[in-house]
Amino acid sequence: MKKIAVFTEGQGELIFIRHLLIQTIGYEWLSFECFELYSDRLQPVAYSFSSPNAIIHYQIINVGTDERVLSAIVDRQEKLIEQGHEIVGLRDMYSESYRKKSNQIDAKTNDFFRETFNEIVNRLSGAEHVRFFFAIMELEAWLLGMHEIFQRIDPSLTPENIEKMLGFNLRTINPETSFFRPAQQLKQILEIAGMSYDKHKSEMENIVSKITLEDLENLSNSNKCASFNTFFQEIKKEFSDAKNNQ
Repeated sequence: MKKIAVFTEGQGELIFIRHLLIQTIGYEWLSFECFELYSDRLQPVAYSFSSPNAIIHYQIINVGTDERVLSAIVDRQEKLIEQGHEIVGLRDMYSESYRKKSNQIDAKTNDFFRETFNEIVNRLSGAEHVRFFFAIMELEAWLLGMHEIFQRIDPSLTPENIEKMLGFNLRTINPETSFFRPAQQLKQILEIAGMSYDKHKSEMENIVSKITLEDLENLSNSNKCASFNTFFQEIKKEFSDAKNNQ
């Protein structure tokens, strides 16, 4: 069975990745466990799943903060690789470190962080087994790129009503190049329907539950959120490799 360990920065990202795996791979071929890294130990969190026909297994690990994703991988990569895992890291590009370099979306700053992280990964003893991804600028940009989900959350959240209230058209903009803090725009959209968004577990679960495989494929095939497409293609490749190696 192919084994992947995914390190991500927060609870919301864990919930999103869990749902993405279910939609993309399907319950029949999939098993996964979810963990929180706390005091340098993995604590199980909701929820785990295993199919008797699973051909690919994921550990999804929330490390608790964006700055810790890479260091958690560095600390654990040798043991995980010995156990037969491939390793994937995902974190937001937006961070306190980013703000020290730029207070707006900046392609050169994005490249700086990509190159810096890739240099660290390439020095690892198991570098060929590690792949690192950024959500630009935040994972919420990917959610904004799937504008169809908002009417499923609440019928009032049409692109036309969102544009009328907030001044941007989700059908035409590219969220990862339009919003420095896309979580703020997501919060504003949900407030139109009288809902809150503070990255709480229940809020993220409600949002991602509305995402279908068609939504994921449509975003991947669009000219929006290139960082999502790169990550999504990695997940699809892992599943394809698992099927080919049965």
